[in-house]
Amino acid sequence: MTTNRKLLDRFTERVMDLDSPAYGDERERAVSMEASTFGLTAGLYVGLLAAALFSFFGLVLLPVVLLVFSVLPSAVATWYARRQGVNLHKLAENAGSRSTMVAIAIYGVALMLTFAAMAYTVFAGQPLISAPPIEVTPGEGFLGGMAQGAVIGGMVGGLAAIVGGALSFRRANRRRRSGSSTES
Repeated sequence: MTTNRKLLDRFTERVMDLDSPAYGDERERAVSMEASTFGLTAGLYVGLLAAALFSFFGLVLLPVVLLVFSVLPSAVATWYARRQGVNLHKLAENAGSRSTMVAIAIYGVALMLTFAAMAYTVFAGQPLISAPPIEVTPGEGFLGGMAQGAVIGGMVGGLAAIVGGALSFRRANRRRRSGSSTES
């Protein structure tokens, strides 16, 4: 068990790379962490909303997958904080903040709605709302053309992200090397 913990700790440290200059100075690091928390919270709410909406259309498996993917980043953040000796739940309890209570209430209501709609589908054998039939044939009609464009655009965007990231990395290394050679 100890070997697994050490391996997991090394893996986490490598993924996080907290000594990287990418985090900036102390203020930039704090803002980066706040932005990450905001992104985590937004992702949680969007996932909850999507799970609830899809459950109304009689889908049972997709809302469960969305809920798992929505909660997973928060669970991993809690795990990471605990490994660093910080209990996020205790911090929230100690704060007694109204926003914490509102977040818990929203999460609970979304879960109840999602599972209630899924229960209706399972027990009644039909969804709360019938989904409009959408047939997409690649290359035919507006939706078919849009689907093809979206797929190609996604691939081009992914390639652009890879190339842009590699170029940015090379530029940063060049700047760092030229800065270190001028300091010597």
